[in-house]
Amino acid sequence: MLTKLLTKFLGKPEEINGANRCDTYLYRWFLFGTPGKMLPFKAYLHHFVGNDWSRDLHDHPKRFISIGLWGSYVEETPNRQKTYRAPWVRSFPASHIHRLTVPSKNCWTIVVVLKTVREWGFWHSGRFIHWKEYVYGKDAAVADKMRDC
Repeated sequence: MLTKLLTKFLGKPEEINGANRCDTYLYRWFLFGTPGKMLPFKAYLHHFVGNDWSRDLHDHPKRFISIGLWGSYVEETPNRQKTYRAPWVRSFPASHIHRLTVPSKNCWTIVVVLKTVREWGFWHSGRFIHWKEYVYGKDAAVADKMRDC
């Protein structure tokens, strides 16, 4: 019901699923900013309903701030795993490498992203793979092998 109400007022969410490799694990609604426009920041409402689709860790193109509204997730980084329970406010550089799992299948966050500062991708066996190559290109077989669904 909440999802339908949000969609009515905010529009259809983006569904993140690894280019249809897995079921949707993240619904993302735009709150501020316009997709494709150059603004100093954008804000999204995220509803995590599952784990990141790939078991490989990833980084990001932008510095971001995560505000935990409801639920929890487990963040895996190269050095540790830690559970975060709402409420929280966390800030990350674009180079932050991680993967999220959501045991409850129900976690809500607001994410504020700043300007793009770098290319991003996935980390497989210590090797950086640009996201386009990982999802759609020459390394898509790695993505297929590492899917978490």
